[in-house]
Amino acid sequence: MSLFRFTFYELFNIQWLCSYFLTDRNQAIQEIKPKKRFKRIEHSRHLSRAGMRNLIKFPLFLIATVFIMGNSHSRLYLEQIIANFEWKNRLVLLLAKDDDINLIRGVEAFFEKSACQNENRNLVLYKIIGNEITNYNVPKRYQGKTGIWLIGYDGEDKAYSQDLSLLDQLHKIIDEMPMRQNEMVNQNSSCD
Repeated sequence: MSLFRFTFYELFNIQWLCSYFLTDRNQAIQEIKPKKRFKRIEHSRHLSRAGMRNLIKFPLFLIATVFIMGNSHSRLYLEQIIANFEWKNRLVLLLAKDDDINLIRGVEAFFEKSACQNENRNLVLYKIIGNEITNYNVPKRYQGKTGIWLIGYDGEDKAYSQDLSLLDQLHKIIDEMPMRQNEMVNQNSSCD
């Protein structure tokens, strides 16, 4: 489709564009033969009823498309967020209800107390608490569950617990991983 053969005036004439897109291309071009380059384009062809219906349907289609696209992009994809950490960090995912105060405070205290050890292990915390979960498209393996997940460099779940028991074993589980073994050989730890 070579729209560049037409003058700018022809391209911006709404009536001409409607006839161009709603009728046969050759017929629309023949109807418009301006005598002068910038002379106002006049033609007596009126849009048919079908053309008018199509003309009305297009804006409705456009509005519906924008509405649907806007709603589908307003949610975060938890799977994509996890993928963003792959091969850079190990992840502790905390999914909790608002009333799981002991779980939330316990995980936050663990990350404050063990900040140096967690940094050495490239361990990052990602929390989704209470109604925040409604902002996410959650994979089936996490739907309807609360607790703590350890997610490895590869994005796979390595361990899970519904309570704080995972935190007691977390560093041991990570230190037994083959990639962590390589990291420990090359890393000088200054943590107690």
